Amino acid sequence: MNHFDRKIISIHDNEELNEAEVILKQTVNTTVRKLPLATFQEHEKQSDNGDEDGGDKLTNQSVGGVQRARQLAEDNPGDTLPAVYGGLFTVAEYFTRSFDAIKGKFFEKVIAAEEDSHRLDVDRNLGNLTQYLLEPELCWKSLDYTRETLTDDEEDRLSNLGSVTLNLGKNNKQANSDATLFFEDEGVLVFGEHRTSVVSGGTTARPSLMRKPKALVRELTKSNTVATVSDELEREYSVPAGSYTLIELLNEVGVGEIHFHIGILFNEKRTPARWEEDPQQGTSRRLIEQFEEELPTDLTKDLRDISLDADNLKLEFEVPVSPDSEESISFHLSFLYGDVYLNTIYSGSLDGVGQNGSLDAFDSPRSLRDIISDNEADDLWLGFSIAERENKVFEMSEEGRNNAMAIADMILESDTSTTRLAEFRSMLLSGERGKADQELLSFARDLAERYDESRDNRYVEGVYAGDPLDYLQDVAIEVLVYDAISRPIFLRRFPSIEEAEGEGQKELARVRETFEKYLFKIESDTQKKRRIYRCVRNLTEYSDSGENVPASGDDEVNWGSAPTSSDIGDLLDMRAPTKILNSMTDGTKDTDGGILVNRENKYAVPASVAQLMEPYMRELPDDVQVDVRQADATDF
Repeated sequence: MNHFDRKIISIHDNEELNEAEVILKQTVNTTVRKLPLATFQEHEKQSDNGDEDGGDKLTNQSVGGVQRARQLAEDNPGDTLPAVYGGLFTVAEYFTRSFDAIKGKFFEKVIAAEEDSHRLDVDRNLGNLTQYLLEPELCWKSLDYTRETLTDDEEDRLSNLGSVTLNLGKNNKQANSDATLFFEDEGVLVFGEHRTSVVSGGTTARPSLMRKPKALVRELTKSNTVATVSDELEREYSVPAGSYTLIELLNEVGVGEIHFHIGILFNEKRTPARWEEDPQQGTSRRLIEQFEEELPTDLTKDLRDISLDADNLKLEFEVPVSPDSEESISFHLSFLYGDVYLNTIYSGSLDGVGQNGSLDAFDSPRSLRDIISDNEADDLWLGFSIAERENKVFEMSEEGRNNAMAIADMILESDTSTTRLAEFRSMLLSGERGKADQELLSFARDLAERYDESRDNRYVEGVYAGDPLDYLQDVAIEVLVYDAISRPIFLRRFPSIEEAEGEGQKELARVRETFEKYLFKIESDTQKKRRIYRCVRNLTEYSDSGENVPASGDDEVNWGSAPTSSDIGDLLDMRAPTKILNSMTDGTKDTDGGILVNRENKYAVPASVAQLMEPYMRELPDDVQVDVRQADATDF
């Protein structure tokens, strides 16, 4: 692959992506959709509600993070992990303050997706543990990023297990673990709690990792009933009907050992952590010693064979199934690092525990580096890189625009390019990933060459030291990404509120705001609204042109053929979307509407709006086109 053959996944539907790509897209999708707004100097518009994730504050920490990622990549030119890690998460803080949570969720999912043979579960609440123990396969299939889907019968089976939700203490029921894995044949139940790096969250963060094992141990030693198994569930799962304490229930389903591992994934250089690289190891040692000291006072049953090995950061003991019972469940708690932690979770083995633990303890060990490399894509780092440079170009430009804006306008000024852009959108909507990926690079290169021939400035050379065509191709890619997942570039034909002069332009500026804040709102899933709008646009006919493209901005709507709300509902196989259509017409609390007009119960796109949209959104959604063709064939 050529260095500039970029891999962009955010423009594709999830159905076109593999599991690793879906996880990555889910992790960074909002940020990737917002970055092009910064390139086009529109980032101030993105959020009006002041929520945590809506602001776009570029802080010293995120700037430092980006610089650190670059330094790590330069120091390790043959290693993709530092650049991927840094690009994924330090950049994300440009648009969200909760980047530690973003990192955690990402690694939870990639670690689970890598180990599909045992059906590792993610973020499982302790109160819902029984469902996973009885139906690990169905719990796996219910995860939104797997390639598998529950059937109706399987959904019913999983739902029926709600009757054995554990009745735990209020503060313990919601305790969850980043990883849960049950080795049924060995009787080993593994919990994993990830900390992203040796310095994540500072000294105040690591103590929080002990809350979940503490909640679990407290519940294991209580004598109160937490679940009742019905006769129906006994027949289905061979668990005798009756009432159970937590430890009795775990013992009955075959759990003989519980391993709770706290894993520190990365070192300060963003490579897999090792035992000797943890500057906060003293904190971990103090925490596990404190955990052991508090066991006798916290619990309602006596524990047996308590063994603390603080030097190896591990604690072990036996929890009796009942006060006088010889039966017990072994409990193991330990801190682990990097790839040793990963393979300990995957294997259920304790051979890698302690300061002398190594990957030699595992057959065919896997690496965090390999997992992250499988998730490589250029969306985030490229979006940030272009936004950063194009903001500098905007500052240098006397015209008040940058290369991205000029390329977008160049597309809009050419019928050939506008048509090609519409065809590219159709490829994306129809799921032609391979074809669309090729066209993305080909179209971007053609745009770069055309723009490079026509430009009369040296702004590119001011922000990029390499071949200008390579940089401009990346800029063109970001223009096409902006059009596909942020805002369509046809909105540049509409005046902004600041630019509008006269009532006609002000009306069009309000229409642009409705498009931006309602139909293409970044923070929301507006696919349903856009499907509705496409149908209205397709079915709107104008008097002078006789088709759904007006002869001019003054062309009249042919109301005799305009669709009703029921017509749109029938096309999309939904209830009549009257409320949505009225919001497009009359506006909402945040918008003035105007992207549709109505007469009685019919709706249409006004000619002044359709003229500026040109070919955009003229075609019915692909699935609706198929249904219409099939209906026509049947009628014939």
